[in-house]
Amino acid sequence: MLHAEYLKLTRRKLYPIMVGLLAVVMAGLGLLFFVVLPALPDAGLAGAAVPQRPEAFEYGAVQVAGQAWWFAVILVTAVLGGEVATTVWATSLTRDSRKPNHIGSRFLVFAVASWIAFLVGTAAWAAVTFVAADGTGSPTPSEWLGLVWKFGVVAAAWTSIGLGAVALTRSIAVAMGIALGLSFVDSIVAPFVDAYENVSLTAASNGIFGIGTEGPFSEFIPGGSMSTAHALAIMAGWTLLGLGLTWWGLQRRDA
Repeated sequence: MLHAEYLKLTRRKLYPIMVGLLAVVMAGLGLLFFVVLPALPDAGLAGAAVPQRPEAFEYGAVQVAGQAWWFAVILVTAVLGGEVATTVWATSLTRDSRKPNHIGSRFLVFAVASWIAFLVGTAAWAAVTFVAADGTGSPTPSEWLGLVWKFGVVAAAWTSIGLGAVALTRSIAVAMGIALGLSFVDSIVAPFVDAYENVSLTAASNGIFGIGTEGPFSEFIPGGSMSTAHALAIMAGWTLLGLGLTWWGLQRRDA
């Protein structure tokens, strides 16, 4: 079943196009930060806002993580939305009624696909950073490995949410809208409602990557003081919620 999902994904043009788009966006952002901004007339102001090596490498990784919701959600809803909306998934369940196998294989393949895309996007940013950024040095091997597993956690959470949304709505557009709304509301509410910050995806992502721990605006960045264990627990909770909603959505349609 895993092999079938892998073939389904890799034989479509959507995935390489999306990965290429993410890589181009990240390379473009790198050029903006390291080439365009320093060349602006007000060089002093521009230079103050430009990250330098080695911090610039992780700064780019954080930008990639910020693209997680749209990449993972669009990928899973676009590819699987048609199956859920029609009888394709229902037909496959008649041949093998073990829902955990069907949900698990799709979740694993699409989460890994998003994870790989995040690594490619980071590599694109890192290439520009290496050539164009000021400063010296780069993250240690352990710091790179830390980014790798963090991307995996983020990819799993948003893939699960995308699966749950498309299983419940049976509509690509509606599922994407739900995910977009969740991302928007989550990022708006979390900085101002302490109780929600404790379960916020935005706060958890910031906590995992250490965003908002210092600086003049740190109090407005949710998750800045959140421990890694707490952030991982939130990510795990959202992942399980998405998988649970996927199961329930398939049950509702008697698939």
